[in-house]
Formats: sequence, structure tokens, C-alpha cells
Amino acid sequence: MPRTRAHDADLVILGAGCAGLALAARLAAGDSGLRVIAVDARTDYADDRSWCFWAGPDHELRSIVHREWSTWAYQAESGPAHAHGVDGMTYQYIRGTDFYARCRALIDASPTVELRLGVAAGSLRALDPAEGEGVVVSTTAGDLTARWVVDTRPRRTAALLFQCFSGVEIDHGGALDLAALGIEPGAVGLMTGMRADADGLGFVYVLPLSATTALVEWTRFSPAPLRASVVRAGRDAALASLGAPLGAPHVRVLREEGGVLPMGRVPSGAADATPSIPGVVVAGAAGGALRDASGYGFARIQAWARDCADGLARGEAPVGHPPEPFVRRQMDRIFLQALRAHLDRTADYFAAMARGVAPARLLRFLTDRARLSDLLAIIASLPLLPFLAQLPDRSRALATSSARRPDLVRALPRIRRAPAAAPSAVPSRHPAARPAAPEPTGDALEQVAW
Repeated sequence: MPRTRAHDADLVILGAGCAGLALAARLAAGDSGLRVIAVDARTDYADDRSWCFWAGPDHELRSIVHREWSTWAYQAESGPAHAHGVDGMTYQYIRGTDFYARCRALIDASPTVELRLGVAAGSLRALDPAEGEGVVVSTTAGDLTARWVVDTRPRRTAALLFQCFSGVEIDHGGALDLAALGIEPGAVGLMTGMRADADGLGFVYVLPLSATTALVEWTRFSPAPLRASVVRAGRDAALASLGAPLGAPHVRVLREEGGVLPMGRVPSGAADATPSIPGVVVAGAAGGALRDASGYGFARIQAWARDCADGLARGEAPVGHPPEPFVRRQMDRIFLQALRAHLDRTADYFAAMARGVAPARLLRFLTDRARLSDLLAIIASLPLLPFLAQLPDRSRALATSSARRPDLVRALPRIRRAPAAAPSAVPSRHPAARPAAPEPTGDALEQVAW
């Protein structure tokens, strides 16, 4: 379709978080010649999140991998830890600030791709036929017209479960007791201290970044989004139990992150529906980027951005995330329905998989590469009757009931980096202390924007 004079760009990307930036950066690094405008309501980027994934030693983002681990641990509260590792694969950690900087450098160097911050997008409509084909995007800086639109903005959604997390990167001076969670030196704790009750599963996620620093998160799987204060309280209790209470002289806060990930997303209303406007594609978390059973999405987003950019370079329309294969979709649905039906047993289910499934099999399942034999091994590790009871598809009814508190899924004010430390007389094994960063105002975790 030839561009008409009415078009400001060939492609407008709404939202410049992980997904929007990944696509814009790929187009900037290529030679498609397309005029691209990415808009985002934020006025700047903060060190406000991070992403992890499993990968081998060679990939295009290797230069910004901040830390990696060859062993990862699972542990139910008061139980033994199960250490996993797979030859040739490591669990890799990328800081948000490094990812943002890499993408922005590529965009800044491009004559055809532009990033406009401080511009919030609103409604979409088809271009008047008299002016040609395309889409009109209303923004706070005026209307934009384009051949195509990729919408990566987060939106409220119904889901089978919500993964609510609150994390803090701390300098603990060596006081953090990783052994209490069964985390051996050089390992990362994926799901440790797991405990479940009638309200859902809670666990501690720990990335030891050095001998004296770590990212520690408290995560809850809940039928509805939880208040930020509830999740932060769990995080703070976990830190105190591990010998690194916030506010202690030997603990200083470096940064914080938190949010809500929908698990088992089920379209259930107008706010969750894919627009029917020709030329509009939904991507990111709202478009199905996150794996239902785990919440992992970074590697999936990078693969989508590559495929979408390659298609655009060939003159094709943008594409959304590929649909989940039927078998994987049904496995994830049955698993999540079983978690919903037996919230107090969820720690047992995850511990059983960690204990009973070979690490290579479980990793293939988590990274969308599972074979039939892997799926059978996972099924065999779990109690049969609770999962057989979930064969009927009740996801829509369950997800609708999960979304009855949409007021809790709203923006969390940006968390500021703690100020520079002031000199202080503290024991030599601890660095100069500073108070914990002030808690953000408001009491809602945001639904994470990918």
C-alpha cells in the first residue's frame, strides 16, 4: 500500500517499554527505510525493572547481560533445596537501564526511527477513506496517522492467577543468609521459601549479584491483584528473616521494582479485546507475550520483535505474538486451574516438579521447547486426580472472577533511586549505610508493561 500524504509515519508504536523499544530498535538497526515513530507517556527511563531468561553463551544481547548463573534452586519452606543446572545454558540477568540505553542508542542513530517521550496515546480510528488507508492515533501532542500501528500499552485483563511481586536491590554487606533458602554459592534462588495458604502461593526470588549485593523479591500467586502494601510487607518480612532488614545500618537500598503479571490471560471484555481496526496489532503483555504458566516473556518478546521487524522490512504488515500451540496452551490452562482450585497445595506442586522432573526437561518446558516426553514427565510428577478434575475448560469463568478488583491494577508511581550514601561509622564489613528509599505513594502495583 503506497504511503499517502496523510501519513506521518509508516508505523507508529504505542508504548516504548520492553516490547515497543525492542521493535523500534530492531527497525532502527535494519535498513527497511520505514518511517517509525514510537511514543510513550514517560518522560525518561529509570532503573525500575530487570529481566531474566535462560540462554546459551552466544546471542545478540550478550553485551548487556549483567550477571548469569549456571545453577538455580527451588525450595519449599523448611524443606530441602533442589538445585538445577543444564549444560550450555545459564540463567541470565539484564538490567532495565542497560536494555533501555542499548535500544535508545540504536534509535538515536537512525534517521528514520524516532522516540517521542512524554507523549501519551489515546484512542485509535481508521483513517477517512477519502484520505487513503491507515490509522489515526490521538495523542497528547496531536493526532498521528500511520499505515500501521503496533500497540504495546499495558491494559487491565482478566486472568486465572496474578503474579504480584515486590523486589529490592540491596547492598547487605554480606549479611544476607542465602543458606537459609538452600541457595549454594554461585546459584540463584528462583522459587525458595515456598509456602502456600488459602490465599495463594508465596516465595522468595533471589539474584545474588555479588558477595554483598542482591535483588530480593517476594512474589505471591493470587486470584486477584494484591495491594502494594501487602506485597511489600511480605518482602520486608523475608528480608528481616534473612538477616538483612530494611532500615538496618548494614543494609542500604539501591533500587526497587515491582508489579503484577497476569498468568493465564483470558480475553473477557472490551478493555481486553484486540482492536478490529485494519492495520492495528497488539503486542507485549496485552498481546500474549507472557508465558501463562510462568510469567516469563523477555525472550519471547525479543523473538517476536525480530520476526515482526523482518516482516516489515519485506514490506509485510506487522504481526502479533504467535498463538500458543494447542498442547502447551491446554497444559498451562489445566495447571493454572489446578492451582486456583487448590491454592493451599501450590507449594507442594512446584516442589514436586523441581524434585521429580529432570532439570533439562523442566527447562525445555519453561522455554517453550518441550517434547512430548517432557510433558509426560511433568504430568507424572504431579498428583493425578486434582489435575484430571481440571480437564474441562473453566478458565473464562475463573478469570472473570479474578478481575473484580480492577481498581488495584493501576499505575505505581516511579520509584526513585536512593540518594548517595553519606559517610557513617559502621562496622568494617558493612559499607556506609543510608536509610531505605522512601516507599512510593499509593497502594497499587502496576500491571507490568512489557
